[in-house]
Amino acid sequence: MAIIPLNRKRDKVLNDFAREYRERTLSYLRNTFSLSREDCEDVFQEASIILYRAAVDGKLDNLASSLYTYFIGICNNKAHEQLRTNGKMLLSSIDAFSSEDGEQRYNAILTKADKILNMMDSNEKVEEERNSIIQELVKSLPSPCNELLWSYYRDVLSMKAIAQMFNYASESVAKVTKHRCQEKFRKSYENALAKM
Repeated sequence: MAIIPLNRKRDKVLNDFAREYRERTLSYLRNTFSLSREDCEDVFQEASIILYRAAVDGKLDNLASSLYTYFIGICNNKAHEQLRTNGKMLLSSIDAFSSEDGEQRYNAILTKADKILNMMDSNEKVEEERNSIIQELVKSLPSPCNELLWSYYRDVLSMKAIAQMFNYASESVAKVTKHRCQEKFRKSYENALAKM
């Protein structure tokens, strides 16, 4: 096992990040995936470990999006894994029924669960492809549109926070800029669809 060198500045940044975004991320996971608090905490912990390893490996040096956007992407993948695990654990915990009617119900439950798990896998692939296209389109937008749209939609920052972050004179100026950026994105998206 490789020894990870200490880097106090990196560790402080990651610890501060985890502290600042913990509750927001747990809330996002609960609302988006309907996971229990314990499962959300497990997902957050696993994603934090992956984020740390990515930082150690230098993968965070040239991020195209914000650190939170990158982290939420990890959380989404881990949440999907957790949902699959929960579904499989539920199936394994169902006791076999002794009556013929009970066995039919049990088999029906297995069939439905398999369908749900298969749908999750295919929906996840479709969602990943869609997200990949959207990410590429947003990355291709000129600055500040690419950062502003990620901050608003993916990081779920308020217009007030965005106005402060991008040093706009007011929230209204930020809203007008966001609207213009949305139009640029819409045109890029329509062009991408036309080429498909």
